[in-house]
Order: sequence, then C-alpha cells, then structure tokens
Amino acid sequence: MKDESTTFGLSREKLAQLWEVGNEARAHPDASSEDQARAEFLRDQLAEPVPLDSTVCSALPEALRHVLERFHPLAACSVGSLLLDPDTDPAVIRQIKDRYRRQAESGPSAPLRHVATALYYAAIAHAVLFQEKALFQANRITTFSYGELEEYFSQWLHAGWLTPDLVNLFQKAQAVCRERKEVSSP
Repeated sequence: MKDESTTFGLSREKLAQLWEVGNEARAHPDASSEDQARAEFLRDQLAEPVPLDSTVCSALPEALRHVLERFHPLAACSVGSLLLDPDTDPAVIRQIKDRYRRQAESGPSAPLRHVATALYYAAIAHAVLFQEKALFQANRITTFSYGELEEYFSQWLHAGWLTPDLVNLFQKAQAVCRERKEVSSP
C-alpha cells in the first residue's frame, strides 16, 4: 500500500502558515462576501409576496382563511414591486415596514437583519415619496423628523449591495426630506 502525502511537500511551518491564513479568513470574512450575502438576501426578500395580515387571518374561520391565502390579491405582488409602485395602499406599506422592523430586531443573522433594516427604511422612503398623508395622520408610519430621515436615507446610498431601484428610492426620498426640512425650519 502506498503512503501518499497530503501535504504536497510543504514543511510544517508552511502548513501552519496556511492553516493560520484559513482561520483568519473565517474569523474576518471578506466585506465583499458579506455584501454578496446581503445582496442575495435582498433579492430573495424583494421577490417575496407580502404575507396576509395575521390579525385579519386569525379572525377568519380555517376554511375561509385557506381560500383567502390561496387567492390573496397581493400574492402576485412582490415586496420590491410594491415598494416602487406609487399606488401601493398605505396599509400595505405599513405592513411591509412592520414586518421588516420585526425582522431587523430579531432576524437569525446579521446580514438578514441588515437587509430587513434597509427594507424597513425603504417602506418609509416610499411613504415620504408617495404618501405624504401617511406621514401626518394620527397613526403615522414614522416619528422620525425629515432631518433624521434625510440622514438615514443618505447612509443607505453607500450600501453597495442595494439594487439600483432601491438606491434611486432612497435618493429621491432624501431629496424630498431635504426640501421639507428646509421649508419646515424656522
């Protein structure tokens, strides 16, 4: 029986160096690989349909709930398309915002929480652009000031893993916040 070496002729010192490099790479993952993971999670989340409101579903009998889930009118609408559509109902945007706020607080991994936070702010950006009334009603979508929102949206512009559509949404919402902040300043 042949004794084949699996060290490819490397000395113990070289093997130790290789082992250390591998351990360092796992301990400090490359930022680009984290961005790639975020981009993948984001694509998945943007393609997801908006789930039915659990408070509505829980009040329905089981048979009716099943039918409603099957023929849910938003089932064909992805989160991404709803965030970009100016005609999306404010209640749906609030549902998206609340869903991703919960995921941002308790998601299973840091990249998922980061993506959820971006989508939370994207829902608010949608409201800034298309639903001014939702910002001022008693049941507001956010309590952040225009100045705070301008800053938050600005920070998302530098996330290299966002889709161009979301970057555009944040840019437009940032500009609106800047204008409204200046108008509302004494």
